[in-house]
This record gives sequence, structure tokens and C-alpha cells, in this order.
Amino acid sequence: MEPKIICHIMSSVDGRLIDSRWSAPYKAEHGELLKVYASIGHELDTDAWMFGKNTLRAVFPGRFGVAGRAVTSDTPAVFIGRRCSEHMFITSDPEGDLYFTSATVRGDDILVIVGRNVTEEYLAHLREMCISYVIASDATRLREGIEMVGRAFGIRSISVQGGGILNGALLAEGLIDELSLVVYPGIDGLSGIPSIFEYVGGMTECPAGGQRLQLLSASRREHGVMWMRYKFHKDWRK
Repeated sequence: MEPKIICHIMSSVDGRLIDSRWSAPYKAEHGELLKVYASIGHELDTDAWMFGKNTLRAVFPGRFGVAGRAVTSDTPAVFIGRRCSEHMFITSDPEGDLYFTSATVRGDDILVIVGRNVTEEYLAHLREMCISYVIASDATRLREGIEMVGRAFGIRSISVQGGGILNGALLAEGLIDELSLVVYPGIDGLSGIPSIFEYVGGMTECPAGGQRLQLLSASRREHGVMWMRYKFHKDWRK
């Protein structure tokens, strides 16, 4: 069964994502508001959470640069590594070049979605680190990989917590079931700064086409933060 995907994101009131650029909050510290966002994320109570590769680079900036052998057709598609944490952390690595120095992110065990284009040497790196992985035919197409982590690891729900490119890719594939939008009471204001959804495509493409939002709830949280939840309705699934 395909896991439920909740896009959980905090943005400025103009939808921008680089929090260091946001105007200062009223009578509060910036870090206090980020803690509100994190607290709401815990309330979602999902089995796993997910970052895009660009966001994860802040944690693991190194690159795996070892050339190697192509993955063969008989290479097992699932490896179960370290399974100690209550929740799992998921990322997609289409290029197979994230150099991991730990098997966890914020204490949660890592699960990587890779494609058949990765090398046996890269898979060996993941196994050496006791990092779980699934091999999809193409890791840039997220539906197959997400279905695989649901089947192989029993993951029923995932909160996607950054960034805009990953959100845009999920949107275009019609994979988002719910949007958990946390609005920070500050402004960026500059054109071209990354926003909530950043689908990489042509001007004629409509990644949100056929998808409608139903407001489920809206609440005011500490320090003027607003939290809104929307359900995605997909016209092609009628």
C-alpha cells in the first residue's frame, strides 16, 4: 500500500523557505518560532519523515566520488540496515553520491531510495554504514520508491519536511495527500527565492493540475504562527 504523504513545511507569509532571510518576528526570537514548527511536526505522528537531497546536504556535505561497477539485475532491491529508532528518516539519492558519516539523522535511522544507475560500490558504502535502502528503476520518479519503502518497511505515513524541489516533484506525480502549512509571521520579499513548491519543468507544464485543496483546519499557535491543514483531492481518482 502506498504510504500517506503529508507535506509539512514552514514558510514566510510570502511563501519563501530560506528562514535566515525572513524579517524578525514580533516580540519573539526566531528560534522560538522554529520550535513551534518542530512541535507541530511531532503532532502529525507519522512513521517516517523525509528531506530532499539538497536539504540533506547541510547534514552530509561530502560526496561519494568512487567510480565503480554498475548494479546488476540480480542485485537485491532491498537492504534492511539499522532499525533501532521509532521513526525512520527517508531521502532520495538519484545520483548515488551522498557520503554518509552516520546511520541516523536527528536520532532516526536512515532509509535511502536509489536507482539502478548507482554503483555496487555505493551500495557497499550504505551497507557498511548499516543504512537501509531500496533500489527503484529510476529514483527521480518517486512513486515507485515510496511504494517500495511502504511494502518493505511497513511505513504507512511520511511527513515531507523540505525542500521546495522535493515538494514540487511529489506534487507533479500526484503523491501528496495532505499539506501541513506553517506560516511564520515574517516576510522575505525578494523575487526568485525558493518557495514551497519548486517543480523543475517547462512553462507549459502544470504540476498542480487536477488537484484541489480542501481546508481541514486552521489554528493560531504560539508567537503568531499559523497552522493550516489541507487535504488534496485528485480529479483523476474520482
